[in-house]
Order: sequence, then structure tokens, then C-alpha cells
Amino acid sequence: MMGIDELFAKINNSTEDFLKQLGINPDIAHLVNVIVLSACVAILAILANYIAKRIIIRLIKRWVDKSENPYDDIFYEKGVFNKLSHLAPALVIAQLAPIPLNDFPSLIGFIITATNVYVLVVMMMVLFSTINALQEIYDQTPMGKQRSIKGYVQVVKSVIYFVGALMLISIVFKKDLSSLFAGLTAFAAVLMFVFKDAILGLVAGIQISSNDLIRLGDYIEIPSKNIEGNVIDIKLSVVKILNTNKTISILPVYYFVSDSYHNWRGLDTADGRRMKRSVNLDMRTVRFADTALIEKIKTKGLLPSSYTPNTTDTNAKLFRLHLMEYLKETQFFNTNMTFIVRYLQPTENGLPLEVYAYTKDKDFNRFETIQSEVFEYIIATAPSFELAIYQRA
Repeated sequence: MMGIDELFAKINNSTEDFLKQLGINPDIAHLVNVIVLSACVAILAILANYIAKRIIIRLIKRWVDKSENPYDDIFYEKGVFNKLSHLAPALVIAQLAPIPLNDFPSLIGFIITATNVYVLVVMMMVLFSTINALQEIYDQTPMGKQRSIKGYVQVVKSVIYFVGALMLISIVFKKDLSSLFAGLTAFAAVLMFVFKDAILGLVAGIQISSNDLIRLGDYIEIPSKNIEGNVIDIKLSVVKILNTNKTISILPVYYFVSDSYHNWRGLDTADGRRMKRSVNLDMRTVRFADTALIEKIKTKGLLPSSYTPNTTDTNAKLFRLHLMEYLKETQFFNTNMTFIVRYLQPTENGLPLEVYAYTKDKDFNRFETIQSEVFEYIIATAPSFELAIYQRA
């Protein structure tokens, strides 16, 4: 079966012979033949582009819409098929253009070089779209929602850019790729200096992904830099953080493997949110609980149900036991985790009474509401035990 290039070559010869038979000057006949067939090549390239974009892509769109597989939709939306269609006119020109231009080698060389550059650019665009589609598919998986591969994707894209640039130089200047790579070794030190941040970011990005140090959405805190907020983007060389005051902080990726910071991700997987706050009691009001005080507390319904009278008990102890029982009754706290009301080391500012417990509700707003209510209750109830909150005059 005759190929399209063979058929076009036969048409080329037949057309020129026909023009000569009409008595047209051979040189003019050859020139007219070149112009006409070159125009035919252009028309065929336009036709191939139309068929690829208007017909084939539409058929693919219908197939994608009917398919129950969600992945082909992603490849279509990322433009993989559309970008592939750009190859159709280039293949027509590369295959047929040299036939009528056989006597113009320099022009053929220019067209082939331009076509090769065009094909290279299109293939890079197809690769990038494919990578974007694969990344989106990965991001929709359970693992993708936990661990981002954006750093790796950017590394792969950077390598494609680099290799593509070398191939472009090789095509335009007709240089062997191996010689280009050999020449780059002489500039290795300069390249490392110029791309220091990118190289450090590449290494740090691999460490971050491998060790799962930070993810998109992580709430991080860096007190030394007054940064506190959610990670909204992780790129090859920088990490973007949306602070609680709605400003955006940008840090180099390698910061997260070389310096200290707090990542609150553990809070999302924990069974509670820690409350660790204290209030100072005036030590001058701490005393042994006599019968009158016990009766007074009992009358107000503040005496712990499990309490057994003891002559060595103090009002501070009764207060502490009451708070333990009160906190349990609120149902706000996970008692399977650390749950204690304790006194810390006394200071010149009084005796610190600390609540160390974990709330079941981890939402920041509701957590702060619970914490506020607990300490409002502590401050309001202390006088019933004849205890005073220390406040410097």
C-alpha cells in the first residue's frame, strides 16, 4: 500500500510533468509546482489540525463523558488530549514539506528545525499536563490527602525544563547532547551558586515528604518569626503560610529541616485538646477546714460526694476535690487522658492552682469557651471555700 509521502511525491512529479507538457518553461513550471504543492501542504496541515481539534477531540469528549472512570475526565480537563492534537499539523509538514522543496535544502533544513522545535515544545506541554493530571489523581487518594507530592512534582518538572532546554539548543545549533552535558560540568560550581536555594529546596523537599514533616493545611507556629497559621502552599523552594491575622508569610523550604517550629497536626489525630492553665490563690487564705467551714460548703452543695471528714484537710484540698468532681460532671473532658487539678510550686505571687486536662472538643472557638467557663467558675467559687485569688495591689 502506497504511503502518503510516496503518493505526494508521485503527485509532485506528475504535476510538474503536466505543466511542462502544456509548453510552460521548465523553470517556471518547477516554481509553480513548488508554490502549488507547498500551498497544498499548508492546506493539509490546516485540515489535519481541524480534524484533530474539532472532530477527534469532540469524539474523545463524548467517550470521556460516557465513561464511568473518573481518571479520564481528569486527563481531559488538564488538556492532555487537546495538547496532543497540536502534533497533527507538525507531523504533516515534517512528512510532506521536503517533497516540493527538494531543490531548496536550506529552506528544508529551516522547516525541519522549526518543526522539531515545535514538536519538542508540544511534547513538553503534554508531559506537564500528564504530570498535573497524575498529581490530581494522587491528591484524591487517602494517601494524597495526608502527604503532598508537590515538591517531587516540581522537581520532575524542573528536570523536564532542563532536559528540554538542552534538547532545544541541540536542535537549533545541531549540537550533540553528550557534548552539551560535558560542557555543563565546567559550569557546575557556578550553577550550584546560582541555584543554591533551588538545590537546598530540592533536598529539603525530599526530606519533608519522606519524613512527613509538613502538609498542606497544617497549623504551624514559629514564635521566633511571629508566624502562626496554616500552610497553604508547598513549592520547590518556598512554603507559604496564611497567618491568623490573614497576612501571608513565606519561608524557604529548607527552614523546616534546619530550624525549630511547632506543628499542631497531632491535635487533629489526638483524642482531646490540652487545657493547661492556672490561677494563683492567696496563700494567706489557706487554712484547715473546721466544722463550720465544712457545713457552710456542704450547705452550698459544693462538698465532694466522696468526701470523708479529716481533721487535717484544708480548704484548698476541699476546693481541689470539688473542682475535680465539677470538671467530670461537665462532660467536657476526656477522662481517659491526663485529667488532674493540682497545685504547682508556690511563688511570691501565690499558690498556682492548675487544671491539666484534655477537652473532647478540639475546635479552637469551643475550646476557648470551655476554658473560659472553667476559670470563671474557679474564680467565682473560690470565696465559698474562703479562698482568695491572688491579685497584686
